[in-house]
Amino acid sequence: MEKWNQCRLNDHAIVTMGQSPNSKNYTNNQTDKILVQGNADLYKNKVLKRVFTTEITKTAIKNDILISVRAPVGDIARNQYESVVIGRGIASIKGNDFLYYQLEKMKNSGFWNKYIAGSTFESITGKDLKNAKIYTTNSDEERKIGNIFSSLTNIIQLQEHKIDSLKKLKQFLLQNMFI
Repeated sequence: MEKWNQCRLNDHAIVTMGQSPNSKNYTNNQTDKILVQGNADLYKNKVLKRVFTTEITKTAIKNDILISVRAPVGDIARNQYESVVIGRGIASIKGNDFLYYQLEKMKNSGFWNKYIAGSTFESITGKDLKNAKIYTTNSDEERKIGNIFSSLTNIIQLQEHKIDSLKKLKQFLLQNMFI
């Protein structure tokens, strides 16, 4: 087991703060670029295709970590598309699964609460995000830890899918029981 080090997020990974396109360029056309503006565009740790744009400002590529920097701060997802446009409520981070789950832990433990500014609309600054302290170790150990959490996430998702299917079956049976 290697020694763990603490460093600033920006010293370990490339962090890109989003920049919103002009709203006149927003569309419903699914052939345009997907726009990820904030946590409303993140669902179950993936990007939702909700809004599109013809203007490309800042982008995130496939497998980038996306983090919400506005209410609520800290929600995360992996970008599953080749490229998306990121608005000012999102930052993208080039990082491995180890970093992804560390950011998830930071969100769940309330880490971002000390940085939140704004009384009506909570947010954190790019400086706060980039200066956030994270842990690192050697890449092999990070890969192994990331794989463990990734496997657990997959098992949880499979079980959630099974539960949803059973609920639908129950609903169907109840509806057809007294016909």
